[in-house]
Amino acid sequence: MSDLRTHKTLVLLIALALLITACGAPAAPDSTISTAVAQTVQAGEVLTATANAPTLTPQAPTAEVTAAAATPTSAATLVSAPPDPNCAKASLIAENPPDQTLLRPGEYFWKTWTVQNVGTCTWSTAYKLIFLKGDLMGGLTAYQLPDDVAPNEQIDISIYLQAPPTLGTFTGYWRLQSPWEANFGVGAYDEPIYVQVVVSDDKKPDYGVTSVDYQLVRDPAVGCPTNVRFTIYATITTNGPADVDYRWVQSDGNSMEQAKPLDFKEAGSVTLKREWMIGKGDSPNPRWAQIIIENPDYQEFGKVEILNVCP
Repeated sequence: MSDLRTHKTLVLLIALALLITACGAPAAPDSTISTAVAQTVQAGEVLTATANAPTLTPQAPTAEVTAAAATPTSAATLVSAPPDPNCAKASLIAENPPDQTLLRPGEYFWKTWTVQNVGTCTWSTAYKLIFLKGDLMGGLTAYQLPDDVAPNEQIDISIYLQAPPTLGTFTGYWRLQSPWEANFGVGAYDEPIYVQVVVSDDKKPDYGVTSVDYQLVRDPAVGCPTNVRFTIYATITTNGPADVDYRWVQSDGNSMEQAKPLDFKEAGSVTLKREWMIGKGDSPNPRWAQIIIENPDYQEFGKVEILNVCP
């Protein structure tokens, strides 16, 4: 019982000592309180400013950006030209629509060239058709070839164009381009291919024949056999749908007495042929043949001359 009293007395004395110590502590000065308040307010302002600041996206180091920009791409690598001068050569086989086709202002159309690879190198899809000069007619300045073309093979190159809004005749010139950026055309004279249209707003366009082109083939090509066969090919071209009447006229009097009809559903070409046999010992005088157009308008388009070199 005495131990319990002793314990309670000890606890009471400790509590009393703590109370006296607290009451005797000096009060904090006003300057200390003001400084604490100011620091608290300043800290709050800093936190508020940080919370409202915009989020910045980290940027890569300058050295990495420069290195990436300096890395060359495969598209920028220029292919070296082959040593063969006959590598890139072409020949124009056909085209559609033909030159001087009549179109309405702003009319859209496809232009297709059939081109033969007459060079020694295979054309890849890295080869291009590029605009050279003249009227672009709404096209792009360059088109990649759609497929590979081996030597002696042909390809159709088609581009989508639009006739100009104004009236008149418009022509755009194009060339092929190799991967080593050498431009080349067609034929023996390396000429550009082109598209030519005539824009008209006439209610009844004047469709008709725009050209007649001849090609003469000798069989055999050389020599003086008993008989030599000449085949004359005449290609008649119109600028739109037209009913055409034609006839052959020859210098020897073997002419067609009546014209024959051709029905063109759209602008295009038709090739006709006629044969002429010349025997050894026949007159050396030159001979000629000609196509006469009688409808829709009377027209004469030159003559093809045949020479007898084996009199």
